[in-house]
Amino acid sequence: MTSTQTVVTRVVRNYLHDSGISQRSLAAELGVTQATLSRKLSGIRTWSLDDLDQLVQIGVPVSFDIFGAAINEEYAQKESK
Repeated sequence: MTSTQTVVTRVVRNYLHDSGISQRSLAAELGVTQATLSRKLSGIRTWSLDDLDQLVQIGVPVSFDIFGAAINEEYAQKESK
């Protein structure tokens, strides 16, 4: 099952990779430590609605569309079994 946490983490990791921004820089933009961001990316801490809002404000492409795509992907996987 693809959770919203997994989807957000995937989007943030892709954003970091594609933009060349470091975890430390993104953490500073989010107002958290690099350690906190690392814990969110590793699944130790969860993404909050406030986190999602901040991510959108700084340009990370988090939208309801990505959640819909994840749900559709999960449904297709279940149907193919």
